[in-house]
Amino acid sequence: MNAKRRRLQSRVLRLCVYAAGACTLGVLLMLVVYILVKGLPHLTPELFSLHYNSENVSLFPALVNTVTMTLLSLLIAAPLGVFSAVYLVEYAKRGNKFVSVVRITAETLSGIPSIVYGLFGFLMFVIALDWGYSLLAGAFTLAREAGVEILPVVLDGTKTLIRKNAMFNWGNRITIRVLPPVPAAKVVSTETHVLMEEVHDAMSAALAQIRNRK
Repeated sequence: MNAKRRRLQSRVLRLCVYAAGACTLGVLLMLVVYILVKGLPHLTPELFSLHYNSENVSLFPALVNTVTMTLLSLLIAAPLGVFSAVYLVEYAKRGNKFVSVVRITAETLSGIPSIVYGLFGFLMFVIALDWGYSLLAGAFTLAREAGVEILPVVLDGTKTLIRKNAMFNWGNRITIRVLPPVPAAKVVSTETHVLMEEVHDAMSAALAQIRNRK
């Protein structure tokens, strides 16, 4: 009786999940169709004109400026975030309070609304540094916000990457991993200790070849 009740509840819950997914997909499709139906008739060549005026209301200059500002901000924020994360994770001492302070500060600043960063960028880059309303001022403002947003993520990702020694080789450490291909049929049919001995022999031979090449 309990088994039948569980199966019935499982089926009901599965139907509810499918219905919720179908409703979500339906709403999304309705929005896409509505936007296309209402927007496609208004797509004209003048909308993508190189020069903006009150008659063509071109979006092309704004689109180019948005892409340019995003690329500039990434060029500023990404290297600083990655190098800072590498230093804090790999070269800073274990249990360093500075690392904890930076992490807590970054996570706290990531909760600040974007309008605050915009106000800071306006006061700092536009007024204080007298850069005016330029792409450079906008890029530095966006880079500051993006850097604060991605720093906790970069810290965690870099820490995981370095600990696993998956790609990079920091701190003058040399890690060589050689794993010869083993057919699936051989894994199934061969005993474990025999298979491990064969893999060990193959790895030793591969390492010997690497040493001979140097």
